[in-house]
Amino acid sequence: MSTAFDPMSAADQSRFRSAYLAYLHARDGTPDLDAQRFDIRERFFAGVDAQPQCWCGRPPVDQRVFDRNHERRVPERGLDERTLWALATAKTNRAERFGVDFEIAHNGKPPDAANDPHAYIMIEELYHTRILRDALATIGLTVEIGRPTAVTRAMVNAMVRLPSQMSDVFVLCGEIVGVAIFTLLLEKARVLFADQPAVLARIETLFAQIMVDEVGHVHFVRSRLGPVRLAVAKRVLPVVVWGVMRDIPELALLCGRDRLMQTAARGEVDTAAAGYADRFVFA
Repeated sequence: MSTAFDPMSAADQSRFRSAYLAYLHARDGTPDLDAQRFDIRERFFAGVDAQPQCWCGRPPVDQRVFDRNHERRVPERGLDERTLWALATAKTNRAERFGVDFEIAHNGKPPDAANDPHAYIMIEELYHTRILRDALATIGLTVEIGRPTAVTRAMVNAMVRLPSQMSDVFVLCGEIVGVAIFTLLLEKARVLFADQPAVLARIETLFAQIMVDEVGHVHFVRSRLGPVRLAVAKRVLPVVVWGVMRDIPELALLCGRDRLMQTAARGEVDTAAAGYADRFVFA
């Protein structure tokens, strides 16, 4: 099994991008950047909306405590793991959401979205905000995804403005770290919410959508990089992990800094989506 840092040959890069675009067409459908949606993917959410799943009994996270800490850069001391999980989940996608909005504002919308994998990836990232809100709703929380910290916004702004030869290195690192984060959050959810199987099953279903997307994103960016830039990305990765933990300190408190760093550094992203039938498989 290849890692996210293993280079593809030029022929495999071209073959990958063609196969990945066909996969996106089949899985997501037609992209609509104005409406920020796909026609096929909307069917999944219609099913989710038609059968809402909520916590039975008193919610495990206090909405007022959550709201108060969601506005803080550093969480209050003594928060329980379920609250830390909710806060980390709410904050995990906000940098990507901000990045997509900023890129569209700065560079405009891709002119041929239906034939541009990057346009699909942008909309998938926007869907992730919706998915995370739905996941948090299952444990009784109402959430509006906020903006990342000023430092993270500055980094995103710089990445959007950089030439793709440079920005792709950082984007790859960000996508790898994203896979690691969602892997660890899902592992924690299986422990924290095991006493409510229906709620956990809904969280698993929602997170599966993100995991499949994120692993595809990693390999798409990997297909744009040669051996030298992949080697640079491997060296840059710890800096990106540090930045994410600074932006989302709840992750370090919940999962441990070393665990997050080690999970990301392995670059074995395919494992995260191996159990999902709708994952992209490049042979």
